[in-house]
Amino acid sequence: MRIKLSELEPFREICRKICLNIPPTCRWQWDAKRNMAVMVLEGEDAELVFFPLFKEFRHHWNFTSPPPENESVCKWVNGQFGLMPGQVLFTSYPLCNLVLCVAWWPWGEDQKVSMRVGLIPSYRAKLREGVAFQCLSRWLPITPIAPNRPDETA
Repeated sequence: MRIKLSELEPFREICRKICLNIPPTCRWQWDAKRNMAVMVLEGEDAELVFFPLFKEFRHHWNFTSPPPENESVCKWVNGQFGLMPGQVLFTSYPLCNLVLCVAWWPWGEDQKVSMRVGLIPSYRAKLREGVAFQCLSRWLPITPIAPNRPDETA
């Protein structure tokens, strides 16, 4: 199934809104291992970005809450990283068999947070290689990472 970017316009708008409180010193990078955009936030900057996520996403869940009803989302999360205490996953309504998500991972004694944004295929859909990067790089200003650069995020 081919997806037109215009069909995912609501995802672009969510990405625009979640970026409103991000300080200009923070940069999006591409996490090729997880196929997600990633940014590291610290202290008060993280708090300013965290709370609007509750408004922009339909669902949020953590280690203690029941998993989402969408079985595809559960399988994807467990296959990617699982949820540990303190971590939160935000998910949108599905569009074109895709779910926009934000993974919120505190680390460094909760002084830093890795915020990852990705696309989850749902209802047994498959995401072609490069589609997540193609979409997310249009919605977020992702800075390319030089090859062989050590990943400094958790």
